[in-house]
Amino acid sequence: MSEREREMAEEAWRERFRQRVAEVDDLFVEAFELLVDNARIHLEAQMLVGAAAAAARARLQLAQGALEDASGKLASAMSLMVGAKLLVLRGGSHDPLMPYHDIGHLGDEYAAEKNACAKLRGAEREAEEACARIGMCSGHLETISLLLDHENLPGVNDLIENERLDAAVDDLLAAIG
Repeated sequence: MSEREREMAEEAWRERFRQRVAEVDDLFVEAFELLVDNARIHLEAQMLVGAAAAAARARLQLAQGALEDASGKLASAMSLMVGAKLLVLRGGSHDPLMPYHDIGHLGDEYAAEKNACAKLRGAEREAEEACARIGMCSGHLETISLLLDHENLPGVNDLIENERLDAAVDDLLAAIG
């Protein structure tokens, strides 16, 4: 491979890397907007059995949909993060057929990519934690959905309120960060 071809190949993988990082950022923004602008709004008001149960169920469905969409975006972001890291490990090695196994092996000329990969590692941890909290939030919402069917259960509205607060305050706010 000529020096010119090598330079073109390097610029191509670096550009793909930058695109992946930008896509990750966009997905994070979209996921957190779904959590803040959709899921949180549907969980703000109290949910009660009886005549109000139908409205509560509708809000639960909307919140669950937002949680699922946000979780999907975070999962896509995590996948792109892995792809970006693999791209750097292969592209930054002396021989693309023998990729590095660690970002630390990259040369000094790849300082920007090293820094971006460090930030991606932090973002990956954030995404994993957010997904775990979204899962817990969904569990609370499923519990509420089941409790709405039992209006004769003593203290059911208090149980529902406790689950709603656990979902909205503990888990959703933790997922949002």
